[in-house]
Amino acid sequence: MIATVLAFSDVMILGALPKWSSQWTYVMFGALVLAIIMGTWAGAVAGRKGRSMQKWFLFGFFVPFVGLIAAYVVKPVSTGSTQHKG
Repeated sequence: MIATVLAFSDVMILGALPKWSSQWTYVMFGALVLAIIMGTWAGAVAGRKGRSMQKWFLFGFFVPFVGLIAAYVVKPVSTGSTQHKG
């Protein structure tokens, strides 16, 4: 009786899980890795320019290539401590 219940519970648990051998699993995992890399890269570039690393990470994570390009294009934050002569 207990063996029947355990076997039935295994079937129910395995039936609820997605197929990990599916091609879409690899595509989605690759997209997640790419988004994390692009977000980290955009955050690092923006951080060197005096911008918020967290905000730029999120921008680079959700819009990977556009966020990275924007992080390179944006101008550094001026601190106001430097004065121009002339």
